[in-house]
Amino acid sequence: MRESFTEITRLEPLDVFYVGERHKTFFEYPAHSHEGYELNFVENAAGATRTIGDSHETIGNLDLVLMTGSKLVHVWEQGTCPERDIYEITIHIDPSTFQGPIMDKRAFASIRRMIERAQRGLAFPEAAIQIVREDIINLAHSNDSFASVIRLFNLLYRLSLVENAQELSSSSFVDARVGNEDDRVRVVKDYIEAHYMDAVTLKDMADLVCMSEDSFSRFFKHKTGRTPNRYLIDYRLGIAARILLTTRLSVAEIGYSCGFNTLSHFNRLFRASKGCTPSEFRERF
Repeated sequence: MRESFTEITRLEPLDVFYVGERHKTFFEYPAHSHEGYELNFVENAAGATRTIGDSHETIGNLDLVLMTGSKLVHVWEQGTCPERDIYEITIHIDPSTFQGPIMDKRAFASIRRMIERAQRGLAFPEAAIQIVREDIINLAHSNDSFASVIRLFNLLYRLSLVENAQELSSSSFVDARVGNEDDRVRVVKDYIEAHYMDAVTLKDMADLVCMSEDSFSRFFKHKTGRTPNRYLIDYRLGIAARILLTTRLSVAEIGYSCGFNTLSHFNRLFRASKGCTPSEFRERF
């Protein structure tokens, strides 16, 4: 299994953020986690791989990810990237900057939602990265601390308006919760967290909020973007991925303990979600 370490960032107590800029020939920094938020920009690295929690993807020429989850393990690796002039900008941000009464103001609503989503890692599409690329570079070269903070807030606001940013790691793998969810959605999610290893049915979930199965399915998908059964499967897979990396239990034991009735069913759903079998996932990490 992959070893990771806790990084001590270069953020000082009086800093709002710290920017590191580098040109390099190879990704060599190991898997790590750290306190605080991170926005990481990578250019000219098509074919490299990016691992955030239990998400593993091959990146294109431009990559931009915001991570706000506590201790979210992440790493970029060479993969099949042939380039020898990789450009990377890493921004570490003090979380206290986005805490307190000011974040409850209407003007910060979209940034607040983005920070909540980024607990799982949030990847931005290439079209959006192209729009903010110069903003990121200018921020790395700014020498005025106050102007830099304004630039950072403007950058984060522009990113918060991107509608098709992709959440990466599964919520159950990182134990991420969204604070402003509908109470009925929260009731169902709490039930799934307590009973994911059991035979949970659509009727069980609908009964919790006194809805018909059809009405509940439409309601839940509208609120979460996923059907109830899809959310249940994804939750189970996230728990399974975490157990794969933290125990020596067999794949079959893990599958059954996470509510999958057969090993073949577990393997098929895991491959469809993660792009590899549970055994390959464990070996990769």
